[in-house]
Amino acid sequence: MEKTANYKTEKFEWDGDATAPHDYPMWIIYPHSFILSDGYEAVIPNDTFMADGWEGSANSWSIGKSNKAIPESLKIAWYSYTENKFYKGNFKMPQEKIYDLFKDGYLIYGIDTKKLVYEGYDKKELHKETFSALTVGLAPKGMVVVWASGQNKIEIGRFQGEEVPEGPEADKMWKQIAELSDRPISVKQSMAKFTSEVQEEILKGKISSKRWDDYRLRYSWRVTFNQSLEIYKYQIRFFNSEHFGYPPTKDQGSYNKEIIETKEKAVPSELDLFVKSENGLKHLIRIDSFDEQEMIQSFKDLAKSSPNSSITMLINVDDTFKKVNIVLKNDVIEIVLEKCKTKLFLIDKRAEELLKE
Repeated sequence: MEKTANYKTEKFEWDGDATAPHDYPMWIIYPHSFILSDGYEAVIPNDTFMADGWEGSANSWSIGKSNKAIPESLKIAWYSYTENKFYKGNFKMPQEKIYDLFKDGYLIYGIDTKKLVYEGYDKKELHKETFSALTVGLAPKGMVVVWASGQNKIEIGRFQGEEVPEGPEADKMWKQIAELSDRPISVKQSMAKFTSEVQEEILKGKISSKRWDDYRLRYSWRVTFNQSLEIYKYQIRFFNSEHFGYPPTKDQGSYNKEIIETKEKAVPSELDLFVKSENGLKHLIRIDSFDEQEMIQSFKDLAKSSPNSSITMLINVDDTFKKVNIVLKNDVIEIVLEKCKTKLFLIDKRAEELLKE
């Protein structure tokens, strides 16, 4: 109770930003703000063509106050190029959930930029940081996702925009994008720039939010090994754009339970596992990329084959630590991952220092 008592008033240094999937561009128009409890608006960038990628860099502005309270709502309107449609929404934000994330923050090893700016202290050390942005993701069919973004990135929620019918309101919205241009001509020009796959989706009326909703599906799963290995640190990214690996406290052991114990998580896209073997040697098991189609379908197949059982990601490493293969399994079936890209590294003291950076 004490922790969340100030969730409407305590301030953090953050900005609003936005992104959209590759090949499915969006254009944000007015309104475009997070609304705070005191009525202050934290502006999200608009008047720009967005297609940076669901997982990629977002567009951000530093306007107005740098220190702000956690918002209670999001008001936003936008144009979806692939659909030639406008959407809008006024969404209530889970203030206490966001506040708790910002309040907990995470530990980072490196130079504390605040100490550097205000005290001239430039030594690397373990220090506390927190999220620096609330990121809005816009996908087809009015899909909206909000994340707390920083060195970790955590999904806040999924929201559904309202389609704006063609008519005076939509015409007024178009003027915010290109007041002097003819909309049919602009739509035709945009169509020519899309990939052949997206053009086919448009012509067949198959534009959908399914791909991004599939990214959000969570499954009960864990990581395990074929030999006795202890995870002492990890970094993980997911297809839903989340990523984490920086713990909120020095209790790394408890934080490791997020992946070594069965918990609900999205499907991973990349994974770094820092492990120690029984002989004391340290290694990095790196999965540079899991194949999207293989991973999404494998998790679906496993969940369908045995809905009530959990999923295990078994990482098989040979005794010489030269070869690795990965199996997804439950109590019914096993699926060998054929398309993931893996690397193995021996970590000496010098490598450990470099990895800290």
